[in-house]
Amino acid sequence: MSKIAFITAAPETISAFLLAYIKELSLHHDIHIITSLKNNQAIAGLPSTITVHHVNIHRDPKVLSDLKSLFTLYKLFKKEGYELVHSFTPKAGLLTQISAFIARIPKRLHTFTGQVWATKQGLSRGILKFLDKITATLATFCLIDSPSQKAFLIQEKLLRDEDCKVLASGSISGVNIEKYVFSQEIRDRLRAEHKISNNDFVFMFVGRMKKEKGVPELLQAFKQINSDKNAKLFILGSDEENLTESVNNIANIYYLGFKSNAQEYYSFADVLCLPSHREGFGNVIIEAASCQLPALASNIYGLSDAVENGSTGRLHQVKNVQEIASSMKTFLTDPEKLIAMRKRCRARIEETFDERILVKEFILFYKEIGLQ
Repeated sequence: MSKIAFITAAPETISAFLLAYIKELSLHHDIHIITSLKNNQAIAGLPSTITVHHVNIHRDPKVLSDLKSLFTLYKLFKKEGYELVHSFTPKAGLLTQISAFIARIPKRLHTFTGQVWATKQGLSRGILKFLDKITATLATFCLIDSPSQKAFLIQEKLLRDEDCKVLASGSISGVNIEKYVFSQEIRDRLRAEHKISNNDFVFMFVGRMKKEKGVPELLQAFKQINSDKNAKLFILGSDEENLTESVNNIANIYYLGFKSNAQEYYSFADVLCLPSHREGFGNVIIEAASCQLPALASNIYGLSDAVENGSTGRLHQVKNVQEIASSMKTFLTDPEKLIAMRKRCRARIEETFDERILVKEFILFYKEIGLQ
């Protein structure tokens, strides 16, 4: 029985993406979780047989705190003697790979889920890219959550083809197709709750309200189609850059803030909008697609893998307000195409992104690198 550690900066990463992997691996291996816990919080859904360690890992740069975390990880790795450590997210990856290399952990894995520096320029891009290069160099192998992101990292000379892999067709963990499924009952209930008729066409954004998520461009594009009184835009997610005021000044836009039942709104809406400037994969797109919800998204690495352009949604040039507005109009005026897209969305998820496919590939990969 091998001893394996998963390391993340936040426990939510475990609950949202890694539980299926961990549960399957725990049947034959001793699994440990290392993450930042607050007030002895429990990780939702985690089996009681899993060992959990608290280590502070801040998402933002904090030199003294990061050095302390690095030393704490090193001591923990030496004490536990893991055969394999697997890190997720940039900061956790950097600290894990440095400390695990020094502690001589034989197998060191990291999963790349998007690059903060991809849309930056100048010195900040160079520094952040260099930190990711350290992570990639010290890891014995890397996983990447989308084929187009892999191509980007190879092009940027961060990785070589033989040093990395995408599991199945991509995504960090696929979709639980039994959990994410369209419900007419939920659609009717939420539409009644928000006083939205069946004739209203609902575009929806789900995610953190930030400029790099393309929210300003989405608002500008919606203004152009707002003459169609049946068009509505719902925004779900926490406002991290004080964008709510601009939302409140536009008719037919509804800002709901963070919703713990966001998955129910996939049945409520007609099109998901994700005009991001950068993404690793865009798991929200395949979760929505599993609920028969097509997407309107930026044609960037990651999202170009999540959306089958013209079949499960439409891709537009990043930051292009006119293209976003034009695609919105197309959705509004072609109901037959929308129906076909809804059917293809669910079928594609079942064929390609079912969580069980990713779990099978994940376990097979672990066996390929020597864990039985």
